[in-house]
This record gives sequence, structure tokens and C-alpha cells, in this order.
Amino acid sequence: MPIAVKISKKQISPNFITILAFIVGLISAVVLFYNPLVSVALILISQILDCVDGDLARITGRVSAKGAYLDRLFDRFVDFALIFAIAIYSQLWIEGFLALFATLSVSMTRLMAEKEGIECKVGIAGRDTRILIIMLGILLKDFGGILASLWLLCILGFFTTLQRILHTIRKIESDQ
Repeated sequence: MPIAVKISKKQISPNFITILAFIVGLISAVVLFYNPLVSVALILISQILDCVDGDLARITGRVSAKGAYLDRLFDRFVDFALIFAIAIYSQLWIEGFLALFATLSVSMTRLMAEKEGIECKVGIAGRDTRILIIMLGILLKDFGGILASLWLLCILGFFTTLQRILHTIRKIESDQ
């Protein structure tokens, strides 16, 4: 919020910040192969910017469907790029695929619930949690952190997916 307040006085659009967060997130995935610590720093910057865009939109009265759409879409692209890069970097193909599938399933179940008019922000593994797990996995790479983070993403992702499916089904049944 303090960053958004500071830049709200400038003519910077929230969508510009969204695009900047996206670009920094993608760069962090590439930088992983050259300098994992810098990659983690870039992931953190991307996450901060991802928070700033929404705060800036609310502060300046520029909340829009386009902005929300771009934010969610670019978040998924960054999630995919990070997990894909980690799988390549560590050569943990199966674990990477499962973590990617679980992560995208979390987002998909929320999207499908919202299509039915049901708010679905339930579950243990929201995006902030998943990004933290990725960052910790990279930081602890020399101690089996990447393998552990991919399995944690997989387990928590599928658990959250199940939580969201059950939540949505209960809401659909209670509304009938």
C-alpha cells in the first residue's frame, strides 16, 4: 500500500504495473539458470508489484475488468514459467509436471466456481503461499529444497483443488 500511495501521484496506470510485474516474473524464471538468488529477489519484486497494481487501482479509482483479467492471466503465466523453469533447472520432470498441474488446477477450480457466480477463495494454497514455497525451494536448493517445494506444491495444490471443488458443490446444492 505505501508504494501504491507514493506512485498514485504520478501518471502511472495500474495496468502498467501489472505488465511490469509480469515481465519481472518472467525474467526471474530465466535468471534462475544463471543466479538463483537474483531469481528469488526478482520473484519477490514481481510479487510486490502484483500487490501494488490492485492497491493503485483502488486508490486512484481505476479498478477495471480489464485490469483484473490481465492480473489473473499474467499471474498464471508467471506461475507456469516459474514451475517450468524449476523443473528444467532441477531436471525433475515428473514432479514439475505434477506441481504445474496442481497449481493450475487451483486456479481453474476458482475460475469455474466464479463462472457459476460463486466466490471461491477458499483453500490452503493460494498464490502467495505457492510463490513463497517456490522461493523457499530455490533458496534451499542445496538441501533438497526444490524437490520438496515441487512435492509441496503438488500436495497442497491438489488439496486446495479438492477444497474448492467441495466448497463449490456445497454452494451449488445449497442454492437449489
